[in-house]
Amino acid sequence: MRRRPQAHTWNVAAAVVWLALAPMTAAHAQEGEPPTVAATETDVPASSPDFETRWLDSAGAFATPREAPRVDQLGKPPPQRRATKDQPGITILQIGDSHTAADFFTGELRRRLQALFGNGGAGYMTAGKPHAGVRSSTFRVTLSSGWTHTSLNRATDRSEFWLSGYNTITSGSGQTMSFDAESHVPFDAIEIETVRQPGGGTIDIKLDGRVESSYDLKSDKVEPVVIRLVPETVLTHFVKNIQIVTTSAGTTNIASVSVFNRRTGLTYNAVGFPGAQVSLLDKFDERVLTHDLQRIAPHIVVLAFGTNEGFQDNLDLSNYAETFERSVKRIQAILPNAAIVVLSPPDARRLAPQCKDKPAICKPTRIDASSTASTPPSESGECLWRTPPQLDRVREIQADIAKRLKLVYWNWASIMPEECGAHRWASASPPLMAKDHVHFTIEGYKKSASEFLNVLIPVIKELRARSNVVSNN
Repeated sequence: MRRRPQAHTWNVAAAVVWLALAPMTAAHAQEGEPPTVAATETDVPASSPDFETRWLDSAGAFATPREAPRVDQLGKPPPQRRATKDQPGITILQIGDSHTAADFFTGELRRRLQALFGNGGAGYMTAGKPHAGVRSSTFRVTLSSGWTHTSLNRATDRSEFWLSGYNTITSGSGQTMSFDAESHVPFDAIEIETVRQPGGGTIDIKLDGRVESSYDLKSDKVEPVVIRLVPETVLTHFVKNIQIVTTSAGTTNIASVSVFNRRTGLTYNAVGFPGAQVSLLDKFDERVLTHDLQRIAPHIVVLAFGTNEGFQDNLDLSNYAETFERSVKRIQAILPNAAIVVLSPPDARRLAPQCKDKPAICKPTRIDASSTASTPPSESGECLWRTPPQLDRVREIQADIAKRLKLVYWNWASIMPEECGAHRWASASPPLMAKDHVHFTIEGYKKSASEFLNVLIPVIKELRARSNVVSNN
């Protein structure tokens, strides 16, 4: 019989909530059997026995305005990712700009790496549809009409935002947010980042159409909360649809939904922000960023910024170098055992404004590196695709920092033709780059992911070869 979680009193500014679910049936893999690609793609029967949802007396402290983050675990913890020499779990977190946000590049990496190392779930996903360039390649997200979005980029209070950098908000009853996968995805924990607050509403959380928990978001004060759904057994469970339904009027604020299979396999988390520069990391509240990074606990962090900085003609290179190095060291301080991979930007081109919608060519010369967006067409009247003036310098700075700090480094542009790389890829058949000469087609992202695997797989194998692969938390 389902019932609402009983009310608890917190003396802190946030909480981590744990919910336990009773066992599902034989369609799930036994402990010790890492999920295979075939098992993941096999359709699990939609009609499963009732979940017996029970409330565990457990809550974790996040932070008060003057306290460092902590987790007070008072009840039964969820099953931990099993770390063994034979098949340790690996978690990767990529943070970047639009190349990451679209989840085409990272989605292909996730698919291919999970085929090799086991399926660790879909990972961390931004809630809702806050931007056309933010998506998940595993789950399709749909919303009813009553939701709005807020962004860290435009916020005055950065403490309101989790790692996703977006909040999806509604105040009405009967509003829905759905995550739908083409096939069942393995999980041993589903986490929802939300907020309890004065005037908060109530929500039902459904898995494959069945209400597995109801949760009250009303509180006397603002309390960031992670609702964690955890199977009671050590079996691997599967889900195809996750739905959040508001059941009363009141504010509901959802930042992310994560699907983790922590015991084994590989999880590739993608957190991207269209138009972002690495300085975005400075906007996050220190406690919130620390909490999220330690909760995701990646063994590998991929930093994929640089395109937007390269398009900034007046970029202060000295300040940029300091910002990038500070961001790296900030992550190292939070995750001291994580391997950091610097992924520098691919080749990109742009046209002068007066050349928009006109035929344009690219001339194989390095002279264009000193041009600006306002440079007019050539004397012959040709419209030219030109390299943004700071793009090469951004790569040089990233490469230098990676070398000094002994980080793994990969130059995305190195797999493209040296001269007019973006234009040649855009002119290929099939096209590998979009018409804007900045973003890639799906085929271009797949080709890029295939090359990047040559960098990632050795790092993963080195981690797996250790006697114990432990969480960075």
